[in-house]
Amino acid sequence: MVDEATTTALPGRRVLVAGASTGLGAALVAICAGAGAAVGAIARMSEALEDVARSTGAVAAPADLRDPVAAADAVARVAGALGGLDALVITAGVMLHSPIGDGRTEDWDEIYGANVLGTLHVAHAALSHLREAQCGDLMVVSSTSADRVTAADYGVYASTKAAQSRIADALRVELAASAPNVRVTLVKPGFMNTPGLGKGTRNPEVRERIVALKEQIGLPPEVVAAEIRHLLELPPEVTVPEVTILPTARP
Repeated sequence: MVDEATTTALPGRRVLVAGASTGLGAALVAICAGAGAAVGAIARMSEALEDVARSTGAVAAPADLRDPVAAADAVARVAGALGGLDALVITAGVMLHSPIGDGRTEDWDEIYGANVLGTLHVAHAALSHLREAQCGDLMVVSSTSADRVTAADYGVYASTKAAQSRIADALRVELAASAPNVRVTLVKPGFMNTPGLGKGTRNPEVRERIVALKEQIGLPPEVVAAEIRHLLELPPEVTVPEVTILPTARP
């Protein structure tokens, strides 16, 4: 067992959650704030974000992370309010599912803008702050979809998750030399019972089946948030490059 004195405990740490208005992001804000961290929260949905901030004491910074200027401004506001950043956890993203043959180009623009460019923008904006931390954490929440396409209408979404995984790999290589104090972790949850899962499926029959299945066996976001908290609390000399979290009922 790790001695508590040697862990990177959350009390006193400054954690920024990107994509914090609902689902995993909101659960993570609550669990980190409850563990004593100072927490910042970024999301597009300003009303839901304000609700999260009111219930947890987090610093809210509404922003559309597809916009690099908005992302930089939001990170700066949170870092200024918290006196710096020790961790960034990127949970932001959208789920829109349809076969490539349907040609929903507006969906492609939306999902790549949010999941890929949004990840790049917020990570870039936070890097200078994380470099100054005694022990920094940069976590990218991808998906098991990054590794395989299990249904035709998940292909484009899966490709954005694969891109996020490679971004995490690139950041790990980059920071190993220039900022060895910053750990980079890729978190790949499986089937989660979150608001976005299923609703973005364009085929109504498929959507109904997915929503029913997620309610039956989907991981509660609080479970995944608890695992992320555990990773944040590991000793500074320990790095977990990648973790996969699956519901037992659907390996």
